Amino acid sequence: MEISAYKKHFAPAFAQFNFAWLNKYFTPEPADFAVLNDLQAQIDAGGMAFFALEEGKVISACLVVPLENDVWEICKFATDEHYRRRGAGSAVLAACMQYAAAHGAKKLMIVSHTVLQDAVRLYRKMGFEEVPVTDRQFERVSIQFERRL
Repeated sequence: MEISAYKKHFAPAFAQFNFAWLNKYFTPEPADFAVLNDLQAQIDAGGMAFFALEEGKVISACLVVPLENDVWEICKFATDEHYRRRGAGSAVLAACMQYAAAHGAKKLMIVSHTVLQDAVRLYRKMGFEEVPVTDRQFERVSIQFERRL
């Protein structure tokens, strides 16, 4: 498995994986479409996406974006359902965490939903702690995590 930073030709896989879980568990919201249909805008605004590749095929993706006050958000994190539990998700999440830290992040945050049990377990394994939900950008949010760097 190889980890790669954003390349424009990875954007369709990024959108595909994320829309797959959104449509399976929820209904995509306007903010989802804004990010997933224009990943380049997130990169241009200082964010970065990382991709796990197996034999050149994208199997997992994660985006990290700067917010304010040295806080960055891990968002739009997904793995192809045929490649789960192989470490790809952990690898792209770790790459996002390292990128944010290298670019001045003092704290990382993630919003999610408790129905996404594998993701919630991974966040805890990677040192994120549950905090009260303050980010209500999405209706589906039921849990929020933070990790100080």
